[in-house]
Amino acid sequence: MEVLSPSEIEGLSHFLITCGRFDLLKKLYVKCVQRGKIGLFPTGFLIEALVKQNKPLTDQAFEVCEEIIEKQPFEATALQQAFVKTFSVQVAKEHKEIQKNYTEDRLRQKTRLIEQLNHYRTAQLQEQEENIIQQLTKLYPQDLEIGLLKQAHLEKKADEILARVISKRVIVKSKTSLDKSANNEDFLKDMHANILKIADDLKQNQPDQLYNLAILAFQFELYEACLNVLEKAPETSARNWLRAEALLEAGKYLELLHILEYLESQESHSTDTAFGATYLKAIAYHGLGKKDLAIHLMESILQVVPFYRSAEALLVEWKS
Repeated sequence: MEVLSPSEIEGLSHFLITCGRFDLLKKLYVKCVQRGKIGLFPTGFLIEALVKQNKPLTDQAFEVCEEIIEKQPFEATALQQAFVKTFSVQVAKEHKEIQKNYTEDRLRQKTRLIEQLNHYRTAQLQEQEENIIQQLTKLYPQDLEIGLLKQAHLEKKADEILARVISKRVIVKSKTSLDKSANNEDFLKDMHANILKIADDLKQNQPDQLYNLAILAFQFELYEACLNVLEKAPETSARNWLRAEALLEAGKYLELLHILEYLESQESHSTDTAFGATYLKAIAYHGLGKKDLAIHLMESILQVVPFYRSAEALLVEWKS
């Protein structure tokens, strides 16, 4: 799971609160905080969830909220809450001043971290590079430059991730970090059951929200649940591409090839679709043991787009 952007965590928070699933909201927040996978904590949604459950907001809760607001002066959801302003007028008044004081310090810190990132990249220190990227994403979640750096980093390590995925599925499927303990297994089983239950309710009442639920399942690496939810969701291009990603992660290569053929027929006008479908087809065929065909397809992409995603790195891996 990558660090969730403000829009992603706000969207998931709004979705779960609207569904009344405060239990899943709590689990999502706990998991993200424990793993450091959240850029800005949505204090406003936390307060909204507590209020809607008629839970008392204690003095300790107020202090925690004030502390979070002071540490996250650019996080908007808290100060959008009228209730926050009633108990924290001073924080609201000082918000602009806090932002002003933070700007110069944050700029210097950003410059320093980017310099460290470039150093680690040059020295090929992958673990340190990953840590800096995570720091930058958490500190500057809405910064366009950081977003581009993160995207470049994800493209760079795509070949490594795909190689591990293929290795696990074709050779031996090793245990993931999610099933190292009984607690995690129980959590995932509970989450899987809850997602399927919510999906049945949404299918009847709010089918347009099923896609958001599928994204939530994908974030928790519950690919079977994700696919199950998508089967119930209204058909859209985004829904079909998410289904393709989930099929890839689940190692269902034949089904993946089938939906890619469908996407190509429906979006024949799009060059992005042609390249994306061919790229995923190559990975699927390689996963099915058709190495020569996979190499041929990947080479066909590189003839047109020499630096397309991790195609070149995958070719080197497959030919070795």
